[in-house]
Amino acid sequence: MRLTDEFPLAGHDMGPDRTEFPRLGDDLPERDKTRVFLRLFLENQRRLYGYVLTLVPHRADADDVLQEVSFVLWEKFDPERPPVDFAAWGCRIAYFKILELFKKNRRRVPFRQEMLERLSETILDQGDALQLDERRAALLNCLARLSEKDRDLLTRRFAEGATTESTAAAVQRSVAAVYQSLSRVRHVLFECITRTLARQEGSP
Repeated sequence: MRLTDEFPLAGHDMGPDRTEFPRLGDDLPERDKTRVFLRLFLENQRRLYGYVLTLVPHRADADDVLQEVSFVLWEKFDPERPPVDFAAWGCRIAYFKILELFKKNRRRVPFRQEMLERLSETILDQGDALQLDERRAALLNCLARLSEKDRDLLTRRFAEGATTESTAAAVQRSVAAVYQSLSRVRHVLFECITRTLARQEGSP
């Protein structure tokens, strides 16, 4: 069952009482809990979809991620204790769903989780939990766009215990050449992440 079967989306006829929602915190029957959730979800749906779409290259994948996110949100939603920021809550869940998507397709981003953490520490600025999650998701998206040669270089360099010197020896290049290539790839990733986050902030 898709979200539109359980919860009609914007533009669907919800009947004449579609704007009448119960107060949060009331002792709500299941039907009214659905209405409270539906109101919050529809208010934030475009922002959630914009967030997912800027981080997932293919629209079909983005649709699937949003569908999975909507089910998790519904399962965890408590109308008597609603999240302070529904969109931020949804984006954080979406981040983990996006991670799952990339893990399922290792050929696009063949990095282990611990390697991604080391790469994140090197490339990304630190921030609050949600900001860091957004940057890591953007990093995954940008890694998928690199050439296979550049991804292989990063995989070797950020493997546990690796150094620029050991990476140079493995690829049979000079240390200076590897250092220059790594600097170029970091710059490409930084620019890609910046553009991705800018599109995300500008999404409706």
